[in-house]
Amino acid sequence: MTEVRLHDVALVPERTLGSPGDDAPLRGRLTFGWDLLPADHPGAPADWLTQVRGTPGRDYRHLLLVCSFRPETPQSPGVFRHASLAVSLTTPDPAVRPVARLIDPGERTRPAAAGPGTGLSFTVSTGIVDVGVERQPDAGPGREEWIVRGHGASQPDPQWEFRSLRRLPLVGDHPVAALVELVPGAVNTAEVLVAAELEHRSWGVRRYRARLGPARHGITLSP
Repeated sequence: MTEVRLHDVALVPERTLGSPGDDAPLRGRLTFGWDLLPADHPGAPADWLTQVRGTPGRDYRHLLLVCSFRPETPQSPGVFRHASLAVSLTTPDPAVRPVARLIDPGERTRPAAAGPGTGLSFTVSTGIVDVGVERQPDAGPGREEWIVRGHGASQPDPQWEFRSLRRLPLVGDHPVAALVELVPGAVNTAEVLVAAELEHRSWGVRRYRARLGPARHGITLSP
């Protein structure tokens, strides 16, 4: 369990042919938070600890990111269908970049045939992220469908996709993380971008984008 403060993010609509002329940024539908942890903290995954301990002399950080998707309201219609979270790891020298040595999750799934209330649970209570796997007794074996999928391990540009399923809307808190190998002697930063698709009853599917993080220059990973 890690304390993460979530902040409201304004989703900026992509201008397309036929979009409303007064289309303003969408607020109150997405919150975002992050935390930077030591690579060997007690809650780190076992394979991350193996990576860190097997490569002495290298500097790592555990970058935790949390996207929280909010349900539609009469004042803010539209349901999330798909979203992506992209991280760009950089230093002042574009030729030398940090690397997301490991990412989590590679894939997060739920049983395709399971009924409501089965699968994964993510909650934030007073700013505390609590991540858990919740399997109901009637969740039998069967085909799994992904709800979060990660790409870009051992790359400077990891990315995660989120999607809704028929019985599992894209609502709630979704934490992802990367074990970042830093470039020594340089200022390491992470720029975070999100793209989302919402389906409106009257407008159809609309696409939005936003830059996340505490400042325009991104999240500072090292001094």
